[in-house]
Amino acid sequence: MTLKTKINLSIVAFIILTIFIIVFLIPHLFSEIKKSSRELISQKEKLAEFQAMTEDLEKFKSDYPEIKENLEKINILFIDPEVPVDFISFLEKTSNNCKVKLDISLGLPQKIEKDPWPSISLQIRSASSFSNFLRFLEKLEQSSYLIEIQNLSIARLSEMELTQPFPQTELLERLVSGDVKATFSIKVFTK
Repeated sequence: MTLKTKINLSIVAFIILTIFIIVFLIPHLFSEIKKSSRELISQKEKLAEFQAMTEDLEKFKSDYPEIKENLEKINILFIDPEVPVDFISFLEKTSNNCKVKLDISLGLPQKIEKDPWPSISLQIRSASSFSNFLRFLEKLEQSSYLIEIQNLSIARLSEMELTQPFPQTELLERLVSGDVKATFSIKVFTK
């Protein structure tokens, strides 16, 4: 082989090697750089998110003593769905204070799609003077519980209802003509 042929072969080999590097190695390096860049950006975003969460947590820790009282008040708005004894005791105490006789039927806890919280429905039958009944409703509305009064039906008691021969319920005892009987539902929101 002559020197010229060796030089030509060396140049061809160099060109082939250069093309090989350009075609195969450089794109691979660029793809690795892009992949590493994406991972770095992703980790920076996660770090920024974590720092924001940490700042929010620190802010909440500093604000918590101020809002603790309000959170406790909000918690009182909702009754315990498993044991609604406190709410029923409240109803009985309020009805006694207002001189309203009550008959309470408790429903099952439910979650209605349009409501923001789960609830329990109570069916209540009552009898009293009209003014006492209005006082009772007013106290219910002003109570610390989150309630919604539904399906209210009020009717005046007639003399016939009070003197019927069949056994009267305890609800109608010691009432006079002109007093009212009411049936209504209460939706009480639960925890």
